[in-house]
Amino acid sequence: MTTTTTEPRRTDTRWIVAAVLGAAAFVALGAWAYGLFDGMIDLRVYRMGGSVLLDRASLYDAQLPGSGLPFTYPPFAAIAMVPLAAVPWGVALVVWTTISVLCIAAIWRAALPATLPYLTNTRITLIALTLASLLLEPVWQTIQFGQINLLLTAMILLDLIRSQDAKWRGFWVGVTIGVKLTPLPFLAFLLITKQWRALRNAVLGLLATMAIGFAIVPNQSWEYWTVVVRNANRVGGLAYTANQSFMGFLSRLGDDAGWIQPVWFVLSAVFGLAVLWLARRYWLADERVTAISVMALAVLYASPVSWSHHWVWIIPLGISLIRAVDRRWGRNPAIVTTVVWYGLFVLRSIWWVPYRDDRELSWSLWQSIPGNSHLILGMVAFVLLAVLSGPAAKDRTAKAQDENSSSNPPAV
Repeated sequence: MTTTTTEPRRTDTRWIVAAVLGAAAFVALGAWAYGLFDGMIDLRVYRMGGSVLLDRASLYDAQLPGSGLPFTYPPFAAIAMVPLAAVPWGVALVVWTTISVLCIAAIWRAALPATLPYLTNTRITLIALTLASLLLEPVWQTIQFGQINLLLTAMILLDLIRSQDAKWRGFWVGVTIGVKLTPLPFLAFLLITKQWRALRNAVLGLLATMAIGFAIVPNQSWEYWTVVVRNANRVGGLAYTANQSFMGFLSRLGDDAGWIQPVWFVLSAVFGLAVLWLARRYWLADERVTAISVMALAVLYASPVSWSHHWVWIIPLGISLIRAVDRRWGRNPAIVTTVVWYGLFVLRSIWWVPYRDDRELSWSLWQSIPGNSHLILGMVAFVLLAVLSGPAAKDRTAKAQDENSSSNPPAV
């Protein structure tokens, strides 16, 4: 009997954690020694948020010296960053980078299935994939900027692939929303798949972060949830090439044209509904990693700003695509899919074209292709997974029939 489970194989967790920790520390210390992380601008913003709270200053009026960047996250995120603000810069850099690299390993371990013999979830494979992932444009951008994306992705994925009997499953999804609002569409996913306990827990997790914010910094919490949250321009230029979202694409076409906002809304709504349909289809087929990864596409496309480093979801999305191709067309096409999918993100093609200072507004048609390559690849993955979702559902039905027949043998 063929199984479609997405559960990873058991591995020596302690050995893997020790090895990846060593590799992460090596990456962090080595990059620091060679000056590769002199920027880490987002980690500096996070630390600024924590420092502002320690100094009892105004969180949303503060700007990072030298760059003028504001703190754009909910107050709970600044509260969570206080420990990083309280330690020296070098310590914060190494600790944060180590956490990010560990999250890469956790994402691979959660996404790798037992049904692809050429992508087995073994210790050596896991460590090699973790280090090789640093070549992927979204992953390296996250590491280089000191972004939080890998941590949030790992939290969501590990939370939702757990058994539905897990008491607090879904709670950490709510916490991620309280840290950074972009995972909010996952609440719709829990709703449409009727995961009532997880939905309740996610709402409780979000409310807990809000309650902590109002308890510690009530004035700044009120300012965020009533004013700051509605200011999309606060996070940067929408037309910038790194903004790989519907809004970024439309802004590069029309700059500040009046049609952009309504078109963005319609595109996001239509695509969001399509994503919910496909994510639900895979969830009912017991393809949890695929369902969650597909749902992440709604987050990436519909958010007004999805910087390229938000696209770390390409790791589990790629595995989902490979499994779907393997199930339909076999091993060789799946291997080609592996090379092409991850290889195209290694090429960093969004940076091949003129960018910054509104140069994106004058792209030619041919420049628009590499300049929007994350969006194009994500849409190709969505279409392929939609086309290949039929076999997944059929496999699930066959599995259920096999289980029923084995548990209810015919009477003699």
